[in-house]
Formats: sequence, structure tokens, C-alpha cells
Amino acid sequence: MWLLVPLRSLWRNRRRTLLSIAVISLGTAISLVVFGFVESSRGVLQQTTVEQFGYLQLAAPALWAETTDGYDYLIDPETIDRVDAILEDEPSFVGRTLRLQFPGLLAAGNRTQVVEATAIEPKNGVLDTVGTILEGRNLAEEDTAAVLIGRSLADRLSLEVGDPLIFTLTTVAGAYNATPLLIAGIYQFQSEQVELRTISLPLRFGQRLLGTGGIDRVIVGLDRLASTDPARSRIQAALDREGFDLEVKTWYALSPFYTQLSGYFDALFGFLSLAVTVLVFFIILQVLTLAFLERTREIGTLRALGTTRAGVFRLFPAESGWLAIVGSLIGVAGGVLFSLVFNAVGIEWRPPGTVDPVTFSVTVSPMTAGIPFLIGTVSTLISGLFPSARTSRIRVVDALRVE
Repeated sequence: MWLLVPLRSLWRNRRRTLLSIAVISLGTAISLVVFGFVESSRGVLQQTTVEQFGYLQLAAPALWAETTDGYDYLIDPETIDRVDAILEDEPSFVGRTLRLQFPGLLAAGNRTQVVEATAIEPKNGVLDTVGTILEGRNLAEEDTAAVLIGRSLADRLSLEVGDPLIFTLTTVAGAYNATPLLIAGIYQFQSEQVELRTISLPLRFGQRLLGTGGIDRVIVGLDRLASTDPARSRIQAALDREGFDLEVKTWYALSPFYTQLSGYFDALFGFLSLAVTVLVFFIILQVLTLAFLERTREIGTLRALGTTRAGVFRLFPAESGWLAIVGSLIGVAGGVLFSLVFNAVGIEWRPPGTVDPVTFSVTVSPMTAGIPFLIGTVSTLISGLFPSARTSRIRVVDALRVE
């Protein structure tokens, strides 16, 4: 019964009730759309980061700290074999590949560009290239002087598939080495800086150029994104037990850009949630306070008929509860509908530092709908506490005197 009385009260003041529901619905819908956009953008950023770095990377601490000028951090073949045995015991492990990176100078005629050469295992199934092949072909195991370059670098140096290049570097022993290269393919990647600064070579050829049989890191593939942190902990513990001076890094730890942008997304949604909560709280508080002032004689009559203070106290939270549930549900439905229409339209934009435009999208999921629903519901319920406390303390005689 105590749930039906507040409902009749809300129905009796339909204009005020509809205004309250509209405010709650609008705040919930806005929260859902923004949260869905944040999660969609975060998902795209996660995918791009994993495509660039892999799920996990194993390397010597000196490589991560960049505390050495030489190549003391290189991992020898014997250590690689023992690390492979540890990785095979990891439940989420799906594969690994080896990588060797070193700087050099790329020359095309009288034009030069400082680049980072990435020597990879062709067709390794874990992280073949830094992007998608746009022109030409991918690297093959038998290639010796083939190279993949980024689209931005090809545009800057006016290069095409099949053009010759000269690559100069310093070997592990400190000697200078120069070799001719032939462009096998041109790749594209979302980051312009990656396209401009990174070239790919076959691993064996890169080791020959650098004068070493080692590699600088092991890149690990996992079955899913959620396995990243548990797998890192287990693999790191196993390496420590075996006495390896290797440190495991996750994909997000390797990308400061992802960490910074993800933090910005969290701050953006947190600020919006706070703004919506405060807005809904004060509007509903005002509505319920006005309702209290208008119904003072009614409250006095209820008390005179034997209603306890606890019974009176429950009236306004019950009213705010009805408003919260109805308004939040309508807001979620409206936000989902708007998100679906927005996704169908397919609006594009070009984020800073990227080459190709990406499509705006809003993720619709139980989480992106549930959190805004809770924000709208909780803020509305809290707003009913002050009128309830004030109403329950009023004296019967004072309430009946009100004109």
C-alpha cells in the first residue's frame, strides 16, 4: 500500500511529475551516449595498440629503461629456447614471435630519413607487420633485402613498390654497415608517426645486418584481452623462478599514449557523471520539497489518523523511487535508440596523429546502459532523503495549522 499512495500522489501532480521524469531521462540518455562513445573509442584504441605491440613483450630491463648505449640487452638463442618452454605452460598462450629493432638512416637518392628498423619473423601468426599492406606484398622467409615502408614515408620520399633504397646502421660491434634494399610493400597504420618512422625487415636479414644472432624482445600472443594481466603475472613469476633477467610488459604499459588517452576518457565521463548527478539531484530535490510544502496539511492528517513517522518517512523516497525507475528506464531506452541511429548514420572524423578518418560509434551493452541507469536512479533516490527527514519530524498540530 505504501508504494501505491506515492504513485497516486505523483499522478495527481502530472505536470510536475512529467517534468521530473524528463530531467532524469535526459540526464540518463546523455550519460549513456557519452559512456558508449568513450567505451567505443577505448576499444578501438585498445585494438590499435595490441596490433602495434602485441599482448605482452618480454625483454631485458635495460631495454625498457633505455639505460644502455650498446646492445647488451639482446637475448641469446639459448635463452629464447628456455623462455619458450615457460610460455608453453601458460594457459592463455597462443603463440609468440621474435623481434629485433635498431635505428638507422634510410636514403632514397638525395633524400634521407631517420627510421627505426623492425626485424620480424615473416608470417609468424602473432604480429606479422605493424599494419595492413596497402600496395605490394608482405615479407617472406626467403627475402634478404626486402623492406616494408609506411605510406607516410613513401609519400615523403616519393617512393613506390620496387624502388631501391640504401639503409645505413651501426652494428653490435660498433662498425658502420650499409646495404641496398628493395621495397616489397607499403603498409598503412592509424598512426602517422608509425608510418613515417618504422620500416620492417625479415628477422634473419636484420640479424645479419646488425651482426648478431640475438633478439631484443619476445612478443606473446594471448587468447583474449582479459588474459593480459593474469598471464603477465604468471609468466613473470616463472621467469623469476628460473633466474631470467627479463621483464614482462603489457600492451598498455608499452603505450604511454593509450594510458594518457584512457585517463582522459575516464576523467571526461567522471565529470559528466558528476554534472548529471548534481543536476538531477537538485531538480528532484526542489520538486519533492515543493510537494512537501503543498501537502503539509495532508501529512498532518495522516499523522493524526495514526500513521507513524516511519510511515511518513517512506512516502517521499517511494515517490523519488518511482521517478527514478521510470525516468531512468525511459532515458536508457532513448539513449539506446539514439545510439543505434547514430551508429547507422556513420559520422567520420580524423583524430589527431592519425592518417585515416575513423567512424564515430557508440557502444551499446549492458554495462554502458547499466551505469547511466544507476547514476540516474541513485541521484534521484538521494534527493528524496531531505524532504523525507523533514516531513517525518513535523508535529501534527503544526501541520494541521498550515493554510
